[in-house]
Amino acid sequence: MIAGDWRRGARRVASPAVRSAFTIYCAMQPFLYNRIIFKCFIVFLHISFIYGGSSNHKDWSNSAYPDVRGPTYEICAKDLPKQGLLYICDPDRILNSTQLIRINEGLERLAIGTPCPCQRRSQCSSGGEIGSPFHGFVVSIAIVDNLQMTFHSPSEQQLTDRAESFCKTLEGRWALGDCGNSVIVFVWRHYKKVIIWPARLAERYVTVEERRVMLSKINDLIQADRWAEALSQITYELHQQLKGEPEARVDTGTLSLIVAVGVASLLTILITCCVCAFRCFGNLSNEDDGKSLNHFDNIRTQDFLRRGGSMRRSLSRSPKFPLRHKTPPPLTTLSFLNDSDTTMV
Repeated sequence: MIAGDWRRGARRVASPAVRSAFTIYCAMQPFLYNRIIFKCFIVFLHISFIYGGSSNHKDWSNSAYPDVRGPTYEICAKDLPKQGLLYICDPDRILNSTQLIRINEGLERLAIGTPCPCQRRSQCSSGGEIGSPFHGFVVSIAIVDNLQMTFHSPSEQQLTDRAESFCKTLEGRWALGDCGNSVIVFVWRHYKKVIIWPARLAERYVTVEERRVMLSKINDLIQADRWAEALSQITYELHQQLKGEPEARVDTGTLSLIVAVGVASLLTILITCCVCAFRCFGNLSNEDDGKSLNHFDNIRTQDFLRRGGSMRRSLSRSPKFPLRHKTPPPLTTLSFLNDSDTTMV
C-alpha cells in the first residue's frame, strides 16, 4: 500500500533527484524486508521530495519569462490575488505567498494613487472588470533567481547590460503603460542585483540620481536577502516620487531651432555689412577715381594760392618793400614832361 502511494506520488514529482531515488527504491524493493531499513529509506525519499522538488529554479531567457497579464500569468504566483490585478511575477518563488500579496497590494495602491500623466484619460484605463477602472503610473516587479548567460564569471558591467536587456524586452512584452507611464523593478537574486527601469514618460519623474538614492537605501536589505522588505521600501519610494512634479527638462528641439535662427541672423548681418563696405570703398570706377584726383588737385591749388596771397600781404607790410601810392603823382612833378619836345601818347 505504501509502495503504491509512492508510485502515485512519484508521477507528480518533477525533480530528477526524486525520480532517481524512486527508481532505486523500486529496484531494491525485494531486498527491503528489514522494517528499520524500509523506514529509513522512506525518510530519505521524503527529504528528497521536499528539497529536490522545491529546487525547480531555472535560468530564464527574455522570451521564456512569463507575462504578468498574459496567458502565462499563473506561473507568476502560487496564490493569485482574489481582488485587483497582478503586478508582480515571481516564478522561482523567492517570496512566500503572504509577502507577494502584501507587495502586490502596495503596487495597486500606487497605480490608483498616482495621477494620470497621459494626454488622454482613456490611456489610463485599466481595460478590465477587475480593480480600479483608471490608474496613473504602473509599477511592476519581475523576480528571477538567475538569467541565461553566454559567458562565465561576468563583470559588473556585463551583469548590468544583461539586466537592462532583460528589462527592455520585458517592457515591450508586458506593455503595461500606454504612454510611457510604466516602471519595471527587476530583481536578480543570484547576483543580488536590482534594476529600476522607467519608461520614457516615467523617467521624468524618477531620474537617474533618484534611482541611485533608492537603491543605496535598500542595499543592506539586498545583501541580507531580505527581499520582501527591500521591495516594500522601493514601492513606497516610487509612490512618493511619482506623485510629485516631473523634472523640468529643456526641449532640445526648440533649443536647437533658436540657436540655428540666431546663427543665421548673425551671418546675414555680417554678410550685409561686408557687401556694403565693398560697394562703398572697394568698387569705385575710373571716372570716380579721376574725379577724386581732380578734386584733390583743386584743393592743393586753392591752398597754394591762399598761401601765396598771405605771402604778398606780409611782404607789402615789410619796411624794406614800401607800398606804392595809391594816387599817381602830379604831372608837374615829372621833370621829363617839361621838355618841349616831349610828346604824350
